[in-house]
Parts: sequence; C-alpha cells; structure tokens
Amino acid sequence: MSRKLPGSLAVVVLTAAVAFAAPGAAQARSVPGDGPVVSAVAQLSPEVARTVTGTGVEARQRALAEYWTPARMRAAKPESEIPAVQAARAAGQSGQRASQPQGPPGTIAPAAPAAEPIIAGYPVGHPVARTTGKVFFTVNGGNYTCMGTIVNTEGKSAVWTAGHCVIWDGLWATNWVFVPNWNGSAPYGYWYPTRLFTTPANDVGAAVLARNNGWRICDYLGGQGIAWNRGLPADVYVFGYYASELVAGRSPAYGNGSDYYLVVSMPPGTFLGPWLIEFDGNWGLLNGYSVARSGSCPQCVYSPYYGNQVANLYNAIRYLSS
Repeated sequence: MSRKLPGSLAVVVLTAAVAFAAPGAAQARSVPGDGPVVSAVAQLSPEVARTVTGTGVEARQRALAEYWTPARMRAAKPESEIPAVQAARAAGQSGQRASQPQGPPGTIAPAAPAAEPIIAGYPVGHPVARTTGKVFFTVNGGNYTCMGTIVNTEGKSAVWTAGHCVIWDGLWATNWVFVPNWNGSAPYGYWYPTRLFTTPANDVGAAVLARNNGWRICDYLGGQGIAWNRGLPADVYVFGYYASELVAGRSPAYGNGSDYYLVVSMPPGTFLGPWLIEFDGNWGLLNGYSVARSGSCPQCVYSPYYGNQVANLYNAIRYLSS
C-alpha cells in the first residue's frame, strides 16, 4: 500500500546512519533497500489540545487520559475501516515488496523486564500478553484501533505496529496511545508517544514512548525481539484479539516474490497483529505484522516482508528514549 507523506507537516527525514546515536553508543548503520525513515512529533487533535491544562508531557498525558474513555475505546473502529485504507485495498494495493532477503540477516534478542510486574489474572501478566496491546488513535476526525508490540531496543522505549497506524494519506495520527495487555481495560496503564515513525515504501511503523511513572516501557514489561532478512518459509505464531482475549495461531509463512503471507485458522472476527518467529511460549522475534486479508482467501493474512526497511527503521529508533 502506498501511503502519501504530508507536504505541509514538519516531517523529519532520517537515514539510519545518522539516527539519534547516544553518546558512546555504536553508530547505527544504514542498509540499502527502501529509502529513508520519516518521523513526526506526536500531536494532539485540536479537540484534545483545547483540553490541555498546564504545560509539558504530563499535561498532554492527562488530556489524552481524559479523552480515551472506556466508551471511546470500545467505539474505536478497526484500522481496516480507515477510508483511505479501504480504498487502497479495493484498488489491489497490497503494500508488499520483495519477499526474500535483501542483505545479511539481523536479529535483536528479546528482553525480560528489570523486575516481574505483579498483577493477578490470566492472560494478564503473561510475557506475550503484556508486550502486546492495542493502539488507539485519531485520523481525520475518526477514532481507530490497531495492535502494537513492545520491541527491545537500547532506549527501552519502542513499540512496533503497522505503518498505516501512524500515518495514512498524508495525515499523521493524533491522540496516539498504547495500552499494553489490553483486555477491555488497561491493567498496565496508558503509554503515550513522543514521536511516530514509518518508512515511505512499506507498511511498517513504530513509536517511541514517554516514561510512565518514571518507567521506560521495556524495563517495566519486557520487549520482544525482532528479526529481518530471514528466509522463508518460517514457522510463525500470529497473535490477535478475539473480543478482549489474546489468542494465537501457528502457520508457516510464505513468499511468492511480492507477497509475504500465512494461512491460519482463527476465530471469526479475530483482530490480528504481530507475527513472532522462534517463539518459546513467552518470548520470540517479531518478523511481521498483519496488514491485510484476502477476499479470495479468507484465511490468508499478509504482512510486509521484514527486510532492509525494517533494519533501517529499527536503527533509526533503537537509541531513543524519554
């Protein structure tokens, strides 16, 4: 899917080679393949901005917490109902590129949290449940929801998602919030971004989150690993929400030169998100994100192939923290 980038907004164009390296940290290395990474400061919609009292991150967080009531979250539409997304899919724009390695493979291991969070109930608190969650955001006046996954980085502040969950048709999402381990409520609170990221050519996206009560999200909840330029077929676990319960399916993933897909049987109405490989029941490597289904193959789920564009996006955010 081709997603227009805004012309009037202040957009930062990055290459991974100059991406926010922390003092003393190894410089991020760019890889050829799919062009630059783009980003924008996370914004509030005018409606929410009018409710901000005070200044600074905490004032913005209070306004977002007041906006995203349980009723608004329940009413948020699936990202597949964004009009521009529907139009692109109807036109047959799958958003996929190559489905074979574009360079050397890369792997970032998952990370357990600094200390296990204590909270009762299941699946609340399970590592894969608490590193997965729902994203809520506003685009062009409408409220929508996607899934997001905490990914391990040096900055310990990154959440990965689909690109159309941060920008579509030239519009950066506003009022963006990540709710880890969403189960109809927010057992680990609400986490707000400082900046949103995507790549122009592929439907991949990420956010760098502000601290919550002094915690960086990966330190608090842990983060899944991530991998790119892996060969196919791969043994994939795909996760999604069936109502408010996190469920999983398992399937090989295949590529036919342009598409990267799996065929998986999940309960009707399941809202699909991350793909993990080398999953041990708790931790794995993020290697895809559900972005589309096929009308001709209802059990087929598609993702961009995780190649050089993912390496560049990861390198652009890996040292960022709040």
